[in-house]
Amino acid sequence: MKRVWVSLAVAALFLAALPLAAQTGAWTAVGSTGVVDESAAAIYAFGSTNLTYLGSSTSTNAIVARYNVTNTWGMSDTPPWTVLEMGYTDNNPSVSVRADLFKVDPCTGAQSLICTVTSLDSTTSTCARCPGFAANTFNFGTNAYYVQVTLTRTAITVTPPSLLSLRIR
Repeated sequence: MKRVWVSLAVAALFLAALPLAAQTGAWTAVGSTGVVDESAAAIYAFGSTNLTYLGSSTSTNAIVARYNVTNTWGMSDTPPWTVLEMGYTDNNPSVSVRADLFKVDPCTGAQSLICTVTSLDSTTSTCARCPGFAANTFNFGTNAYYVQVTLTRTAITVTPPSLLSLRIR
């Protein structure tokens, strides 16, 4: 009987630890999971993982999408993240992708910019990083966070830019 209780206790401890173990590491999002601003209602398209301009769109207006950042660290309200990473396609000087990481005061709505990543022209999909913020930048106990992505183009005759992914680690 004692062996059964010990086995149940070990199983309970193991199962209780699983949710915490599943919440450690980087925050990630694919481009198709953002909330697109209403101003881009007829000009954006989601692929299975990306955000880009709608193929039939002739607009050169910017597309703005926002991604809520949640605490995936799990061990505390202060994850040690120091890098914002953006996966994108941008193969022409007439297009760009930018990601801005913001901290928000939940009571006043006041926002402050933490970091910005801007695309560079490349013939292949690539990642850009914005290191340089301190490991104690995030405190989910006192603030909320989001990433705002802006896709722009000045010509419609080129391959449009595309956001593929975001990651904070």
